[in-house]
Amino acid sequence: MISGRRNRIGAVMAAAIAAILVVGGCSDDSSAETGQTTKANEPAGQAGEGPFFGECGGVTTEEVSAVSKIGGLTNTINNPSVCEWVTSQDQLGPQLSFNWYRGSPIGRERATIQLSRDVVEDITIDGHSGFIGSSEGICEIGIAFGADFFEWSVTYGLQSPDQAYPSRVEICEVAKTLATQSIESAT
Repeated sequence: MISGRRNRIGAVMAAAIAAILVVGGCSDDSSAETGQTTKANEPAGQAGEGPFFGECGGVTTEEVSAVSKIGGLTNTINNPSVCEWVTSQDQLGPQLSFNWYRGSPIGRERATIQLSRDVVEDITIDGHSGFIGSSEGICEIGIAFGADFFEWSVTYGLQSPDQAYPSRVEICEVAKTLATQSIESAT
């Protein structure tokens, strides 16, 4: 008798948990948690409806170097969705990257940034909304285009004790400039 009661209680609890997960998974209030500013019933659009950003977000190695004021950058990763520039192969120095996400929710990326950065804010560049997140030595910016978005990440790497990072504001200005260049060069 007790075993039967436990089985029924377990089945009722499992059903309740499943219902909570289904209802929670279908909730349209995720924008409040992720900080997105889009309306809950506004469709995000189809993947690929956003503009074409071109190779490396339409930004050359020379432009990345000039904007960041980092000499000796090498483009080590270059494919249709990701580009990365570094100064050394050990990955401890400055790193800048452009990532293009098609059909991926920007809110999920923002939630990750909110867990890993000290400051995360809404930002709008040339009429396109997104987020900007930063901590000492790093700044990341994501800009949405319907169901697509891109992200620029700028870090000045590990610094020696006698070497100071550029300020958070300076690093984020680099990220904003690169994001603006990507938007302006998009087709």
